[in-house]
Amino acid sequence: MQADNFTWKSSVFLCIGSYELDLHSYYIFQSVNYNVSSRVVTFNWVRRSAEYVPSDIPSVVKIELKGVDRFKVFSRDSKMPFTEDDCLSSFGYDCDEDWADGQFWTDSEPEDHWWWSFSFQSEAEFLVQGEKAHAEISC
Repeated sequence: MQADNFTWKSSVFLCIGSYELDLHSYYIFQSVNYNVSSRVVTFNWVRRSAEYVPSDIPSVVKIELKGVDRFKVFSRDSKMPFTEDDCLSSFGYDCDEDWADGQFWTDSEPEDHWWWSFSFQSEAEFLVQGEKAHAEISC
């Protein structure tokens, strides 16, 4: 899967335009939606209202993964508080190859057949494989 208007940096920063948005510290994960008929998975974040969060960053971040052909959900750790469900732990990749053992990160271009992995503090994880990804931000 290729991103058409953004990149990832250090597994939690979404880089779009002049912004490096820390999805771990500055944003609250709100929802994931899988539209089966259009084959689109959408992830939505909103800016935290904490004092340490810069007020001049976008208030909403949306990532649409299009042409989805594989989508997996791994359950949260039931011993974790529900407050950990809204915090992205890391973004990375996963694949079905023997050398891969869970989520991994690379600074090089990812292979098209790799899954995109969104892992949360509660240990919930979403794996998505598709054609392309597009991000939208708004204030």
